[in-house]
Amino acid sequence: MASRFVPQRAGWAEREKNALINFDLKPEELEAYLDEYLIGQREAKGILATKICTHFHRVKYFLERGERFDEVGFVKNNIIIIGPTGVGKTFMIKLIARKIGVPFVKGDATKFSETGYVGGDVEDLIRDLVQEADGNVERARFGIVYLDEIDKIASSGHIIGPDVSRTGVQRALLKPLEETEVELRTPHDPISQMEAVEYYRRTGRRRRNTINTRYILFIASGAFGGLEEIIRKRLHKQKLGFLSEIEAREDTQINYFKFVTPEDLIAYGFESEFVGRFPVIAVFDPLTEEDLYHILANPNSVIVVSKKRDFRAYGIDLAFTDEALRELARRAARENTGARALSRVLERVLIPFEKALPSTKLNFLGVTREVVLEPERVLAEMRAHPESSRWREWFEAACADEEHRLKSFLKERKKGFFERHRFPLTPAKLDLVLALHRKEDLDPQQALEEVLMLWRQIQSFEKSYERRLGFRVYFSEAARDLILQEVVKRDEGVYAFCDRLLSVLEYGLRLVHDRTGKRVFELPEKAVTSPEEFLNRLVSTSYRLS
Repeated sequence: MASRFVPQRAGWAEREKNALINFDLKPEELEAYLDEYLIGQREAKGILATKICTHFHRVKYFLERGERFDEVGFVKNNIIIIGPTGVGKTFMIKLIARKIGVPFVKGDATKFSETGYVGGDVEDLIRDLVQEADGNVERARFGIVYLDEIDKIASSGHIIGPDVSRTGVQRALLKPLEETEVELRTPHDPISQMEAVEYYRRTGRRRRNTINTRYILFIASGAFGGLEEIIRKRLHKQKLGFLSEIEAREDTQINYFKFVTPEDLIAYGFESEFVGRFPVIAVFDPLTEEDLYHILANPNSVIVVSKKRDFRAYGIDLAFTDEALRELARRAARENTGARALSRVLERVLIPFEKALPSTKLNFLGVTREVVLEPERVLAEMRAHPESSRWREWFEAACADEEHRLKSFLKERKKGFFERHRFPLTPAKLDLVLALHRKEDLDPQQALEEVLMLWRQIQSFEKSYERRLGFRVYFSEAARDLILQEVVKRDEGVYAFCDRLLSVLEYGLRLVHDRTGKRVFELPEKAVTSPEEFLNRLVSTSYRLS
């Protein structure tokens, strides 16, 4: 995937000024990207897309204007994410980091201790960020550090003596969260010392030994069990009338996290200085059964794509009907552990087939509701009657459902892609994206970009051919669709296919041009499917006109 964050090849001082020069991502663009992969969480997506884009645009603004603006100060948009387990908190931040193209590291807050005590050092994460940036300190300065399980370092209020696992870690994080210099070489590390000596021997320069955390964005997340009760008590104490009305309705479940304030986090056990370093709070909603279904039905679903690849490793094609996905979502919802339950439910149903089918002649499996409800019985029947037409019928029904889901996804979520690239959306192109999605195991975005690249190659060929002939020859959109289908089916290059096709037509086109003076020729579908017949008709028409 192309990065929107492109470090420049320049000297150290220039890189420091220009590392973000190509960052131009807008909040709505980032939110639209997240919509392709994540279901629901509308409010959280909006907050994260906006504040993360703003962070990097502000960094770019400061760097472009130089040090004279430093006196104003730089307050980072560090973010706390609150939400139950399995709702996609970590996945969303990974997606954002991948889209922007910045280094990203994740650490578990429970593994750190206050500096000077036994345990991990919070500064180790900053060093990991440099490693993730392939040792490029300048690029690492603009990375993202993700702290998971942050709720586990809230003080319980019952500890006597140094609280090295909770409050102490909060205090150790204060400086990196704002701005500090972090040593890249850990103390008393002989390997680091040897690497520094080797670097000096090779380059004649001393390797930079510290990294400044000023522009590193910190994002912390946790499930925050017990915080809801703190918020609920505060709201009742404030006697908010609307809350009583909502609570009285049995069919309504309140997400109290939506009402969280910094004071609630302090009451939960966080130091006020620590909470102050996180000015942005994003709240994730629990996933409903409908959300879980849409997660599975999304063509970008990591859960389903991963399972398909498990079976494809044995040469077996896997497809799911809508009814099967809904039944899987229903079962996962009962476990109440968010999207993580989807993987467990899927594995429980399909592991017997994954074990048995590679030893049979069946190279496909259509997962229907019947397969989900009674996997052992269905598998026994498959073993006993592998030649039954029912298995092929199930697979074709599942493929038809998947085709409908993918085409709906492309029409709804990718409309902007077609408009942005002036790439006509036709049924033939949708079919081709679907074919690449299945045949080449490409995700929808990759398949779209592949078709777009081939389409642009057709346009490029048309321009080069015009320069060669001296008059314009171009394909109609329907003809271009036919060419796209043929080059993918034959696994042939666009230029080779078009050149062979036009070699049949060139003499006749020149003849018509010389006889009539015609300077623009649109080649329809017939010119691709039956070039000789098209050419004969074109030449005979030109004779009549002349």
